[in-house]
Amino acid sequence: MSAHKSSISSRAVFIGLICAALECLIAPYNDFVIRNVFLAGGHFPVGPFFVLAILILIGNSILKKIHPSAVMTTSELVTIWCIMAAASGIPSTGMMRHALRPLVAYQYFATPENDWLALFHQYIPDWRVVRDVGAIKSFYEGISEGEPVPWRAWGIPLGIWTVYVLVLYFVVICLSALLRKQWVEIERCTFPLIQLPVEIASHPFGDPKSLFKNKVLWIGFSIPVLIHTLNGLHAFFPYFPKFPVRYWLDPHLIGRPWSALKPFQITIFLSMVGFSYLLALEVSFSLWFFFLFYKAQCLIGSMLGFHIEKGPGVQWTAYSFSASQEIGACATFIIYTLWKSKHHFKSILQSLMRTDSNMDDESASLRWGACGLLGGVLTLVFLNHIMGMSLGFSFIFVFVLLGIYIGLTWQVIHGGIPFVNPSYSAHYVLFTTMGSKRITPSTMTSLFMHPVSLTRDLREIMMPYVMNGLKAADEVKVKRRGMLLGMGSAMVIGLIVSCYSTLKISYQYRAPYTGGAGDMRWLTSILVGTDSGTDWINTGFMIFGSIFMGGLMLLRRFFIWWPIHPIGYTMLSSWASFKLWFSIFLGWMVKYGLVKYGGLRAYRQARPIFLGLVLGEMICAGIWAIIGMATGVSTGYRILLD
Repeated sequence: MSAHKSSISSRAVFIGLICAALECLIAPYNDFVIRNVFLAGGHFPVGPFFVLAILILIGNSILKKIHPSAVMTTSELVTIWCIMAAASGIPSTGMMRHALRPLVAYQYFATPENDWLALFHQYIPDWRVVRDVGAIKSFYEGISEGEPVPWRAWGIPLGIWTVYVLVLYFVVICLSALLRKQWVEIERCTFPLIQLPVEIASHPFGDPKSLFKNKVLWIGFSIPVLIHTLNGLHAFFPYFPKFPVRYWLDPHLIGRPWSALKPFQITIFLSMVGFSYLLALEVSFSLWFFFLFYKAQCLIGSMLGFHIEKGPGVQWTAYSFSASQEIGACATFIIYTLWKSKHHFKSILQSLMRTDSNMDDESASLRWGACGLLGGVLTLVFLNHIMGMSLGFSFIFVFVLLGIYIGLTWQVIHGGIPFVNPSYSAHYVLFTTMGSKRITPSTMTSLFMHPVSLTRDLREIMMPYVMNGLKAADEVKVKRRGMLLGMGSAMVIGLIVSCYSTLKISYQYRAPYTGGAGDMRWLTSILVGTDSGTDWINTGFMIFGSIFMGGLMLLRRFFIWWPIHPIGYTMLSSWASFKLWFSIFLGWMVKYGLVKYGGLRAYRQARPIFLGLVLGEMICAGIWAIIGMATGVSTGYRILLD
């Protein structure tokens, strides 16, 4: 297969890296200072897609007239998109939004009353955090005009943390390379998020087969353009009419048992309506059905008089019982995935034992991926250990994180979820199953010094970007190794530029979004509280979720007609389900009606409308982001996130 693939274009890599660096440079100001439309915001980021659309619609059109031989090819356009996407989350929620606060909050928010100095400061290595009191104070309180950013104070801690993150990214790349064959060639996951970029790049503007020449596309395109133009103008000028895309049901849910359904929101993301149309009906049905199933559990529990709790580490709108079920479901899925891949992994082990120097590129890549994964995991364990974790806990922590990443990546590439984020966290998994009394104060402190971008707020984790890039490389017949090198370079450059830009705006604008001490206060409550053991009730819900997930998988395997896909249960009460369930329902409902009454022909004829919804919403998001940055004033209107 690789013999028919071309090498990655150096021009595309250069353009992609320049665009990625610029995105990382401006994103902290855009996201944290003026609080504009997020340039990333998920696994179908606005910035890279907007650049791709501009290159196709404007860039290539100009080149075609003045220098036809310089027109960018399909593979170059997709390469630029993949490289930009790999770096898009780093300056935002994917890393820098939360990465700096542990390095300074420990000191700035310490007072004689909370006694942090005696409680946990002794467990923090000197080289892990900023020790310059003046640099810490000016981080939160700002620097005067002309005063330089104290770069030297940040050199060692930020350098060490950068090494840790890059090792984690390397592990994720190796893990993606090893799982690629299982998900791409064996399970044939649909990868909905890459379909539109690949399609518009394959047949760009002016091509006889171009999607842009389909009049039906522009019907779908016009809907989000009309809505977001009105709503954007309303944000600037309130006398313009507004089209509501969010509706809270909470005011109608008064008294028991109905109050147990809160919070409950109907939100319309037109791009998600478009993505859900590309999914198999059983997948899209499962995604919205299981969210309502979760709400039904809340209602029934309230009717029966149960006290529904939200334990520490449970996130967003979920409760402990639902987060535990998600954990169990994901654990079963991961075990099942690894079991199905046993023959693939066996061949990898055999390649490790061989000394044949003439093995093909695929086998060589798998060998290096396996060695890299093993070496990377051991390095992460070692780094966590010297940062304060016990050796055994370090192994558990790393494997829990990687397990969560695998589950979330599958949700993205199979369910087309652009804003994935679980209701559980690594903290919740560990506290529920182990209990705080089995975790030493030093280990606990080290755990809470990790930024939540790696452990809790996982909407922009790196692994789905890598998997989408590998699939996109296959689609445009580019060598995967070259694509990975390009994306890896974007991660390195993106992390360095993002650190520079985020520190700059933090000192200039008094740590907007990048400050805070929530995790330090949570750590305090655990260290001064009563030691707890295993939470057997919620561990029981994990076991129930695991068994239930296994049942769903068996039913799907033995009964072809079984209509419920297990993917929805892995997202039972997640933030993504809360935000996207109604949009997915709309896409499912329209596709179901078209397929049932119009057949495959009707589905194909309507497909450009739904691609137009995605295209229109992303173009609008990019335009409003530019307007917000140009004016320096927040629009107060985030198209994709609130």
